[in-house]
Amino acid sequence: MIFVVELPEAGAPSAWFSFDEDDLARRQLDLQADGVERIVYWNEAEAVAAFEGGDPLIAGKDGWYARRALYGQLVALEVLADDC
Repeated sequence: MIFVVELPEAGAPSAWFSFDEDDLARRQLDLQADGVERIVYWNEAEAVAAFEGGDPLIAGKDGWYARRALYGQLVALEVLADDC
């Protein structure tokens, strides 16, 4: 799985996943011109590390909403338990 965190200029961050690189490429074509910054985590280990504060782009107080969106995806896909 590939995890993507979206950081729009206005509004709350969100997160979604792609099954593989081909799926991600198809989705990116649809999303190219929307002006939203996206952070890609290429596997579960990278995504969990980012959630745990390992990515400075979403770490700290300013990245709380982005980490929370990523957490939601990780729980939905049963990568993390819902008791974190």
